[in-house]
Amino acid sequence: MAAACMARGLDTAGATLLSHSSNAVYHLPGVGETGAVARITTGADSLARVQRTQAVTTWLVSQHDYPATAPLPDVAPVVVDATTMVSWWIYYPQPDRPAPTSIEMGRVLRKLHDIDHPPADIELPQWTPLESLDATIDDPHLSTALNDDDRAWLEHRIEQIRHQLDGLDWPLGSGLIHGDAWAGNLLWDTARTPAPAVLGDWDWVSIGPREVDLIPTWHATIRYGRPAEWATSFAAEYGYDLSAWPGFDLLLQMRDLVQVTGPMRRAPRSDRYAAAFRQRLGDIRAGDRMSSWRMPTAPGSGAVPA
Repeated sequence: MAAACMARGLDTAGATLLSHSSNAVYHLPGVGETGAVARITTGADSLARVQRTQAVTTWLVSQHDYPATAPLPDVAPVVVDATTMVSWWIYYPQPDRPAPTSIEMGRVLRKLHDIDHPPADIELPQWTPLESLDATIDDPHLSTALNDDDRAWLEHRIEQIRHQLDGLDWPLGSGLIHGDAWAGNLLWDTARTPAPAVLGDWDWVSIGPREVDLIPTWHATIRYGRPAEWATSFAAEYGYDLSAWPGFDLLLQMRDLVQVTGPMRRAPRSDRYAAAFRQRLGDIRAGDRMSSWRMPTAPGSGAVPA
């Protein structure tokens, strides 16, 4: 982060780590009036992902007035090495008020799903189920928490889920999707009055079935202790009740597997994440569909996206 900021002439004084999951995210208070965010993206496809997310969010904000987190203007990403990119984004100071809810999520997803495909110069991939989990399992550095039996079981289960998803009819159709639309990716934009919720973390933006963006809200009521109203309020705002669809349970099983990825990556360096990883994978393998999961948090921080 420091080397990349130096390359762009950005002040790193007082830099603070905001979160560290699949990306490391820093607040840079000395950049501009309210500061900026430096986001470190890793992986073999990091360059393509950063370019894609910046192009999509810029297009959404400029052409559709869409409430997406936006790149810092006129600051190009820096390639640190073959698998590491640093990009800069507008910082959104959060007010002393409750975080955005499923109602705001229903609102921003309804608007996103009503937007046509991006122009031809913005190439988006087709959605691939469980892509992040599959890549993590294949990475010897990120999957050290797996024993051979767990690895073989997960690889087989991913193939099963993908095969079953291929057989579904998707009533909402295919279009632009966020790919990880859980409430922790919403922020208040306090530069506007009244402050709207904006959607961030666009790493998995793609073209795919819109139902994929809806399932995290229902999953949160089962695994993360959200009340039933969390899902019903979302459905009322979005205009569709996913739970009445025959493919609903299969998407819940898929989302369970998605939530193994983050703790698996961090388990070797954190007892909290190791415990979360073993609980989640153990429950899934045992067929426990209803146990509650806690979001691992670092001292002094909020919940980190799994």
